[in-house]
Amino acid sequence: MAASIFQITQRLQEVNELLATCKQDSITFEQAMTLSLFYRDFHDTNRIVTEAAAMFQDDARQLMDISSSLLSEADTFLSLDIDGLQSVNFENIFKEHLKPFEAKYDEARDIATGLWREYSAMSNRLDFLPLDSDEYMSLDKDCDRKKQEYDEAHVRVNHLYNELQQERDRTFCVYCFKPMYLSVLAERLKGISESVISDIRRMKEDAHE
Repeated sequence: MAASIFQITQRLQEVNELLATCKQDSITFEQAMTLSLFYRDFHDTNRIVTEAAAMFQDDARQLMDISSSLLSEADTFLSLDIDGLQSVNFENIFKEHLKPFEAKYDEARDIATGLWREYSAMSNRLDFLPLDSDEYMSLDKDCDRKKQEYDEAHVRVNHLYNELQQERDRTFCVYCFKPMYLSVLAERLKGISESVISDIRRMKEDAHE
């Protein structure tokens, strides 16, 4: 649990460093992934509260350190000017990233479709030839070779389709992302950190009474 909370602080620090140094209105796909993955991975603040509550019982001192660091990073984020991000079309960044994957899949699919048509034409011709004719035996061998070519092409199509779907699933968070999401999350993380710090201080005060 501590590692999970600690990861939030580290990841938010990466976000802060990125926003402080990048050209916000023309971010790269990799930079968009850093921002959107942070929100995707940590937007469930109820889980964070649950983890903090459990850690409060086990190691309040470490929780205090982590919460203080998280509060510092949340304050840093909220002090940054992120107006440049408002003009970024994250949906378009997502679509542009997928274009090479889609192009490879479309090309392979077109090749496989062409091979299937050639194979089908050969197979249809065989139906009208005498089984014992030289032309039938020659075309039958060509038909088998063409079918093998198609089978191999079809395997490649399936592979590229799966690759495309996996990449779409992996990066879909970019498509859904809005900069305001980060601001809202940072406010929530700040509030959670402040509450944890307050609770720990109150506990220490009670212990000394």
